[in-house]
Amino acid sequence: MVTGILIAAAVVGILGILIGVFLGVASEKFKVEVDEKEILVRNELPGNNCGGCGYAGCDGLAKAIAAGQADVGACPVGGPEVAAKIGAIMGVAGGGAEKRSPL
Repeated sequence: MVTGILIAAAVVGILGILIGVFLGVASEKFKVEVDEKEILVRNELPGNNCGGCGYAGCDGLAKAIAAGQADVGACPVGGPEVAAKIGAIMGVAGGGAEKRSPL
């Protein structure tokens, strides 16, 4: 009886180790590279996901700004303060806030 419990515990333990190794290898093989600027820009955006910038949410705007497809001052909620912070991340002098039109 005790032998059966020990065998079952060993099988579950070995199976857990094998699955853990498999998941570790798979996570390294299939990882998606993300632009660090995109992450930094997303952290500066307010996170309202309002769509006022013309993108589906703050993640979409951050991706567009990092790719150079959107102005650093495109977030109407963040205002000039957020535009200046994002401009510093992107290396744009003045933060691009002067390009924004008021809503």
